[in-house]
Amino acid sequence: MPKWILGLLIVVTTFALLASIAVLRVRSAQPQTDLDTTTSANGTIIAAAPGTNAAQVGARDASGKRVLIPRPGLEGYSIPGFSLVNQDGDPVDESVLEGEITVVAFVFTNCQLACPAITANMKIVYSQLEDTPVRFLSISVDPEHDTPEVLRAYADRMSIDTSRWPFLTGEDGEATRVVEESMQFEISDDPDDANIITLDDGSTMRNIRHPIKLFLVGPDRQILDFCAPTLRAERERFTALARKAAE
Repeated sequence: MPKWILGLLIVVTTFALLASIAVLRVRSAQPQTDLDTTTSANGTIIAAAPGTNAAQVGARDASGKRVLIPRPGLEGYSIPGFSLVNQDGDPVDESVLEGEITVVAFVFTNCQLACPAITANMKIVYSQLEDTPVRFLSISVDPEHDTPEVLRAYADRMSIDTSRWPFLTGEDGEATRVVEESMQFEISDDPDDANIITLDDGSTMRNIRHPIKLFLVGPDRQILDFCAPTLRAERERFTALARKAAE
């Protein structure tokens, strides 16, 4: 074989090898997910892994609305009517959820355990769904301390656009009723003294036990699905499901 052909082959092979390495590096740098998307005549299921439970997004009905089937076990669960106020003191009721796909969380601003992670991961979902009509809603489970003014300062500190992601508070017991009536979750004082919270004025309060998940609520206020937001595969499944449901 002539030397010039051998040299050319070496150059071509080297170039191909370098190109392959570059592609592998790019792929390895991209986020990896374990999402399993199954499409059938009944609709699309987006799960964290094959066979796991998830809500189902079907075709549009005669009125043009997406057919949304709740995650198995959530059938019949919905957000009840409520009367709360937002971070600006404006009254808000259950109609804020109607006609929309909404991501809902229950938090309180003095929380030092789960809430910071819930809101931080909710912001990730928010940023990934900015090009969709999906809305967001956080409801405080500590109306004693979370006044509208406190919620406004919290939202500003977190750089949250409250026109699309409002924060709600209200009369004592109203948020508790919403949680207990809709999802059978409990809101209660944490009996563990190790979790007592010291406030800015030096006083203390007990940690509040509350749901630590994100909930996907449909346009009829039905609860479609939920996720543990700190689990990446679950959060990405939930985000993809919200996007599909809002199409």
